[in-house]
Amino acid sequence: MIKLQTFLQKIGEGSRREIGNLIISGKVKVNGEIIREPWFKVVEEDVIEINNKKIHVKDKIEEAENYVYYLIHKPVGYLSALKDDRGRKTITDLIKNKIKEKVFHVGRLDYNTSGLMLLTNDGDLANLLLHPKRKIYKTYKVLINKHIKEKDLKILENGILIEGGYKTQPATIEKVQKKGKYSEITLSIHEGKKRQIRLMFKALGYNVIKLKRIKFGPWNISEVKNPGDIKKLNSEDIKKLKDYLKSRS
Repeated sequence: MIKLQTFLQKIGEGSRREIGNLIISGKVKVNGEIIREPWFKVVEEDVIEINNKKIHVKDKIEEAENYVYYLIHKPVGYLSALKDDRGRKTITDLIKNKIKEKVFHVGRLDYNTSGLMLLTNDGDLANLLLHPKRKIYKTYKVLINKHIKEKDLKILENGILIEGGYKTQPATIEKVQKKGKYSEITLSIHEGKKRQIRLMFKALGYNVIKLKRIKFGPWNISEVKNPGDIKKLNSEDIKKLKDYLKSRS
């Protein structure tokens, strides 16, 4: 037996949240009956109806029970999405013919941001990585349009009020370099608000010219050095990840 929400997520019918919402709103049936509980257990003999199609559990159960994990280096010009109604390139285009399993992205990078991402079909692990209490740090290189002032670095380290009235948690400044008339700041945060890094610098009067994520939890961009690179994690990598998560609990 496997939870309905977990099964549908792992075979690529949507994100955990999307599928949960579909189930709760009565848009998923099992054996012809509307099911509103995401934790409802399905077995091989069951037939699920979702998104105007029927899925025989027995045909997909092997896929659903096989967890996979991939690191990718997302280039600029790709959406952190599986599809886009406006025809823009997405993660799906990036991994086409390279990853055979149905996977989803853990967190997001915006269209003009490059760097390290994780793809998986393991919803429970994804939730652990994204849960605020775990404080999973992400490190970014940020190129801004002028030299940054020392007082502004202190503000970032103490948290800053951004658009929407939200005050960020303190950032860790790892390194500051002058690049001609620009500054490149390497910093780490453990939050993931939409466009947070860009909004933090905007609040201080700077424009972000280039943004790249170079670390995510226990991983470094050196593992997928070039834009478009993909690495499938092996058993040793997965153990490293799970040990890391235990250390953050």
